[in-house]
Amino acid sequence: MNQEIQQKDQIIVLIHQPKNHPWTEIQMAHEPTTHSKNKEFKEKYLSSCFDETYNLSNQETKEWWDLRIELYPQYSHEDENCVKRIKGLWYLLTETDLKEIRNQKWTEFGFQQSDPTTDFRGGGIQSLDDIINFVSDHKDTIVKEMCKPENDFYFAASSINITFFIKRYFHLQEQLDERDRKEIADRVALKNFCRSLVREDNFWKKLHQLLFIDLFNEWIALKKRRPETTIMDYGPVLERVKQKTKRTFQTRLFGNLKQLIEFYQSL
Repeated sequence: MNQEIQQKDQIIVLIHQPKNHPWTEIQMAHEPTTHSKNKEFKEKYLSSCFDETYNLSNQETKEWWDLRIELYPQYSHEDENCVKRIKGLWYLLTETDLKEIRNQKWTEFGFQQSDPTTDFRGGGIQSLDDIINFVSDHKDTIVKEMCKPENDFYFAASSINITFFIKRYFHLQEQLDERDRKEIADRVALKNFCRSLVREDNFWKKLHQLLFIDLFNEWIALKKRRPETTIMDYGPVLERVKQKTKRTFQTRLFGNLKQLIEFYQSL
């Protein structure tokens, strides 16, 4: 997922270089353990009675592992590409150069404090990349609405929440096992996700942006219905987006991204 950011008269290329990871080639030749152990009774014992199981194909397994490796790196001030990313995001948001990473203005864009990098602990570099991608695509439209003080919408924190949810739900977070079964995608949902990774270019980006925009729209709709809405109401709005996502991916296997999006937007 290399990216380009136009800064003044030059283009900054943000190179995505997955670092060393802990998985062996043997592990990566098989679908995730959390998926293989997540079978319901019907699929585990009666699969011979059905035409279709939710095992991942070789290509789906490869795409899932490629994504997991890509999501593995954490933010580090020692990594030149990480620093370039932060500076690139700052330029996209302000059209000025960032001299020091710590700056109180970050909080105006929905970061929790003047050092934005502390917000990336859960989602890793991907949570930063997702914000960069979103701002690059929507800088002059919905980003301005999201960052208006009167909308009380924590732009950056909300994007990071969506990234972390996608990462955890689709079995991509570290240290998941079968004990997390109630919190991660069931067999249908992960199969849907992996099929989309194979069939759709930039699926992660498209899914993140779909959920992020919906989160903002849900929040604004709530504020219009209830002007007294405060940040204390944010949790239930985020939970509604999560439940819509889960219901979409769990319902059935979709033939293409358009069908999946249409179903999501109908909820």
